Order: sequence, then C-alpha cells, then structure tokens
Amino acid sequence: MRPRHLVRASVSMTALALAVIASAAGTPHANLVAVTPISGPVVVAAPAVGAPAATAADESAAATINLLGISDLGGHIERVSTRSEGVELVSEPGAVALACEVAAARASDPDTLLVSTGDNVGGSAYISSVLDDQPTIDVLDAIGLDVTAAGNHEFDRGVGDLASRLLGAVDAPVLAANVTGNDALSAEGDGDGVWITEVDGVRVGFVGAVTDSLPRLVAGPALEGVEVADLVDTVNARAAALKDGVAANGEADVVVVLAHDDAAVRAPELNGSVDAVFGGHSHDVHAATVKGKDGNRIAVVQPGQHGELLGNITLSVDRDSRAVSIVEAKNIDLAASSCATDAYGVQDIVDQAARDSQAAGARVLTTLSTGFYRGTNDGSDPGANRSTESTASNLIADSYRAWLTGAIRPDGDHYVGLMNPGGVRSDFLRGELTEGEAYAVQPFGNEMGYATYTGAQLKAVLSQQWQPEASRSLLMLGVSANVRVFVDQEAADELEEHWRRISAGTQSAEELDAAIDSARARVIRSVYVDDTELADDAEVVVASNSFLLSGGDGFTVLRQATPAGTGVLDRDVTAEYLQDGGAAAVDLVKRQVGVDLDVAGGTARVRFTGLSFTAASEQAAPGAAEEITATVRLADGGTQQLASGAVDAAITPALPQTGTATLNIALPADVATSTCPASGDGGGVSAAATCAVVSFTLIAHDGTTSGLNLQAFVPVSAATAQSSAVGPTVSEGAIVNPDEDSVLAETGMLSVLGSCEVMAAAVFAAAGLACYRLVRRGPSEQARAVPSGR
Repeated sequence: MRPRHLVRASVSMTALALAVIASAAGTPHANLVAVTPISGPVVVAAPAVGAPAATAADESAAATINLLGISDLGGHIERVSTRSEGVELVSEPGAVALACEVAAARASDPDTLLVSTGDNVGGSAYISSVLDDQPTIDVLDAIGLDVTAAGNHEFDRGVGDLASRLLGAVDAPVLAANVTGNDALSAEGDGDGVWITEVDGVRVGFVGAVTDSLPRLVAGPALEGVEVADLVDTVNARAAALKDGVAANGEADVVVVLAHDDAAVRAPELNGSVDAVFGGHSHDVHAATVKGKDGNRIAVVQPGQHGELLGNITLSVDRDSRAVSIVEAKNIDLAASSCATDAYGVQDIVDQAARDSQAAGARVLTTLSTGFYRGTNDGSDPGANRSTESTASNLIADSYRAWLTGAIRPDGDHYVGLMNPGGVRSDFLRGELTEGEAYAVQPFGNEMGYATYTGAQLKAVLSQQWQPEASRSLLMLGVSANVRVFVDQEAADELEEHWRRISAGTQSAEELDAAIDSARARVIRSVYVDDTELADDAEVVVASNSFLLSGGDGFTVLRQATPAGTGVLDRDVTAEYLQDGGAAAVDLVKRQVGVDLDVAGGTARVRFTGLSFTAASEQAAPGAAEEITATVRLADGGTQQLASGAVDAAITPALPQTGTATLNIALPADVATSTCPASGDGGGVSAAATCAVVSFTLIAHDGTTSGLNLQAFVPVSAATAQSSAVGPTVSEGAIVNPDEDSVLAETGMLSVLGSCEVMAAAVFAAAGLACYRLVRRGPSEQARAVPSGR
C-alpha cells in the first residue's frame, strides 16, 4: 500500500468508527462525520443477477465487493454550474461532490474501492492543465484512488513522462497490461498490468488496459520503445491466469477489468474469468449485465466523462464455492447529488488550483507584433460574423499544419490545416499574449487529430461551408496558408437565396433539396494546395481539432475518414506555434475568394468578392488594397492598362463577400495574342481562335502593388476598343500582404471563372467573348509580370 492509501484507510476507519458511535447514540452517522449518504439518482441500473447482497443473517456465507468508478475525469475538478430561474444547473459536479459520495460509501462499507479507467489527466480543463495536472493528481490522492488503468491521455507527453512523473505522483497502481517495453509501467501493481487486493477475505484482481488504438491517438515519439497489444487478447490472458489455480500467477477470486475502451463493445468479447468491467474512452454511458464469450455474466459500467457520473458495481462472492454473482451495476448522477461536504479536504486543493491557474494565466507566451481578429458584422463586434474568413481562424489553421508537418508527417500528397470559426472565442491582440488569453481564444480543449481525404472530399468539405438548412447560412473555415479556394459566386448567391427562403418559411428545405445540392456541387470552382490545382484523387492529410474532424458544425464529409487522435490539445499546438514565431506578421491575403464572369454584348464583366477582412484595423492597414487593375500585353511588347476599379471594403454582414470589385474589360486591336487554351472537357473554343492574356494587379493604400497573377484568356475576335471600370468608388479595399504573392497569384487557377464550353456557345451565337478563362502564368510569363511587393 502506498503512503497515501494509509491516509485514506485512516480516514475510512475514522468514518466507520464515528458511524458506529452515531448508531449507538441513535444519531445518523452523517451528522457526526459530516458525510451525506449517496444521494444522486441512478442513471442506468442493471437488474440483479444471482445471489442478493449479504445480510447480517448470511454474512458468513457471502462477501460483498463494492466498487466505485470514474473515467475520463480530464482534470474537471472544479464545480461548473449556471442558474436559471433560481435553479442551479450543474454541468460539471467537481471534486467535492465526488469526494463526498466516495466518503459516504466508505462510511457505509469501509472496504469500498475507488477505481478509474484512465484519462484522469491530459486533455484537461484549464484549472488543471495549466498546472501540469498536479491539482487533479492531488485530488485523487486525497480521496484515495485505489487503482487506475492508463488512458491514452496519460501518454500525451510520452511514455517517458508517464513513467518518470505520473507513476510517482499518482498514489495508486497505474495499469496498462497491453503496453510492454517500459519497465516502470510494467512493474506497477503486481506487475504486467495486474493488481490484487483483499476485500472482506476475498482476493480481487484488477486488470488494466488501454485502447489498442493508442498508436493512432498520440504522436509517434510518445510511444518510443513500447508496443501496444490487442486489448481483448491481453485481458483474457491475464484474467485466465488469475483464476487458473496456479499460485505463481497471483490467484484471485474475482476479476475486474479496467478498460480504457468502450465497455459495451469489449465486454462481450471477454472470457469466463472476467466478472466485471469498468469502461471509458468513448465517453458513452453504460450500466448493464452482459453475456461474455463463454456465456458468463459480466457487470458492465461506464460513467461517461468529466466526473459527471460515479459508476457503482456490487458483487457477491460465496465464501465456500467462490462463485461470483452480480448484485447491481449502475451509474450515479453526481450533477444531481446533494452531497456537498468536503470529506477529504479537496476544496482547499481546488481553491488553490484556481489561484495558481489564474497566476499561471498571466505568464507571457509570446509578443505579437500585430493582432489577429475574428469576423465582424460592423468592424467592431469581433466574432459576430462566422460566415467570413478571419485572420484569427487562419492563424490557428496555420498552427495545425505546422504541427502536422513537424511532429507527425504522415504519408500524403498535401498537408492542410482547417479551423472551425465557432471554436475561436476571442481575438489574438497585439502585444504580450498570456497563457490565459491564449486559453480564451481556444477554451474548449479539443484534442488534435488528423485524417487523410481525397481531393474530391476536401472540396466537398469546403462546399459544406454553405448551409442553407441551418440557422447560419454559412460557416467559413480557416484554412492554412498553402490553400487557395476560388468560389463560384453565382452558386454562392443561389445558396444564400435558398437560405433566405427557408428562414422566411416561404419554402422548406425538403422542397429546395435538389436545388441546394446542385448549387453546392458548383460553389467550389477550384482549389489549389501547395501552388498546385488539387486533383480529385490527391491524398490530402487534414489536421484539425477533434470536434471538426468528427463532423461537427455540419461538416459531415469529414466523418468519411477515421481521424487519428494524438492526445495533444489544440490550444497547446497553437501556443507552441506562436512561441516559435510562427505568426511574425499577419497574413492579410484572403485565402477564399469569390469570382464571377458575365459575358454579354462583346464585353467581359469580372466580379470579385471576399477580397477584404472585416476588422477595422485590418482594413486600414497600409498594405490593404484599394484598387484592382486589368492589364494586357500588346503586340509591340508593351503593356496597356485596360480598366481599374476601387475595391469596396464595406462589410457585408453575415456573409463572406466583404471586399468587392467589378471590372468591365474590352480589348484594344493591337493586343498580343496566343492560341486559346481548350477546356478540359474538349468543348472550348476553336483551335483556330486566338486569345489575349489579361492580368490583374492589386494596388495598396501605400502604393505598393501585388500582382494577382490571375490571367484571363479573352478571344480577340470578340474584342472592341473600349475599356471601363464598373463598381464602387470608396478608397478602402481588399487587403493583401505586400511582402508575399497574393491569393490568386499563388494558386495557378485553371477554368476558375466558368466553363469554356458554355462560353464558346455564347461567342458563336452572339459574337461576344467566346471564352474567358483564368489560368496561372507559367514561370516565363511571371517573370514579365507587373512588379509585386515593395
């Protein structure tokens, strides 16, 4: 028994002694020892199977084994609640409620054991995680945790940290029978993932095991030197050895499995040597009696997560035959418990953790030379507009990609970071960034993960940004800097109109289902990753948080691949990225831009949307573009500006279109020409047709230029000698980073603005522009482009 177990035993014996005195005096023991009996309602309870619990009359014939269990506590030691109409609504009961219920159970039965199935620490609430989870360890030690399985989060910082730090800090055996290769871990308990203790004259053996998907849940270096075996095979082998009659194997009368895996899934696969299973990991709730692989009855309990429930299994063991029967398997709702007495002094631990975490929150992570802001509806309400791209969301996506390429580097053609806008709850402000401020930006503590998708699937994910059936019409993802998305603005407008009709009740989502599918299939015109047009069959590894990868916020396509978890918190990834200088300057180049083309009467009308961010300070930045120009090369080698137009930075609330510009273009007669590119499907303009190449340039407030390298191939046969600009006259415009190629320059678009097949029909029918096609300039042409940057 470790030292703190002696403390727990002393407290339990004291509680028992006081209970006896209270009983003799005719006074309830709770009044003397200040412990309230278990009072939370049963969430789910399994029917009793076999012999009932022993009573005073048959005490010599049967022993009672009472087990309490937690899972996936994750550092949620602080009580969290809100009040509604005078009623407290508890979302996280906290350590005091847990301690009180455990103490009450031990006062009733001093042999009651408290067990855990892991993830006690790691991926934790801020009050614990910022302090390396020491407060949670202190709480569990104070209550007297008897034994625990290792969860995947116990491996977050690597098996070395688990062996050198956690095993010495946690006053309970940490069992991981299916993890081999680390001597310290294998030596825990009675060795090889097993711990045996005696309860009321009965030997109870515990086998702890972590999910065998552990290698997918942590970064590769975390498991250096160890191997992870199949959970079921390992548990069955250990359980059978405990009941095989060989003393050397550490005989046990009862075998209880602590599985950091879903108990309902695993229990039916376990053999006749297993009597009970506490599960975890999936955060699901179970309480039942199930049939094992040998027809044996197994008590199964899984108490959810974050200390919301307290699992309870009661077994009866015949002292003569050693036959085990199930009395009860249930979960107790701690959120509804009225037990509030601080039986083990844990309130002091929680209060100290609150003070220490607040102080730790003042620790400076880094100093930002500029701010990174969320989307707004009026320039001053950050976070109100989740339907527009934001620099804050993009920054987090950049940190995800940097983590993926640095720490993980799985196989794949491209690495991409994605961030859901609802997960960004504050702005990154210029100046010193503290630990607490970084936490406020990403408060949910989601786990980092990654999964591999095809290029077609990634495009489908991006198309799900438009959600006409939802309360918000659009949720614009943050994407890493190596991604450029070109939106078909016409299709986007259709989807917005569908949302308006559904919201107004003039049409139902069911009635518009086909129209929505059609527009959504067209809304992503083109995607470029790593300066290459994304092929449908490309392998793209996407890094993001567990919420988004599991299909959260309506991005259900992400469920089509199984993500690999890592046990690393998303906010820790971003914090490390910032500390390493990953955000030296804000990237004001929009990564998702809308484009539209209208051909009529021999002119081409090009409409750009989404060229500006919405934060007032970002719109006023020196490098923010205020004008866009169209230029063509002439036959004599010179160039001529065809049109220019102001970029209107007026905010479009609840939409991603802030930063618009429209150019009307007609070609002069002496343009340089080349063969028109044929469309990908062979339906483009005639091979005999010749085209002029039109380029676009953004001009910033400070006079610097940024060549978009966005080229329009315009058939000369449709040209006239007139050029004009149509659109806004305001000076604020699209924001670009003058030090880098612009969003459109980097992508190398092909067929972004429409189908040449359709355009050709218009030309031959109306003598207009047969095809207006945007492509990336090749290296030689880029060298001749308008100078970019400072």
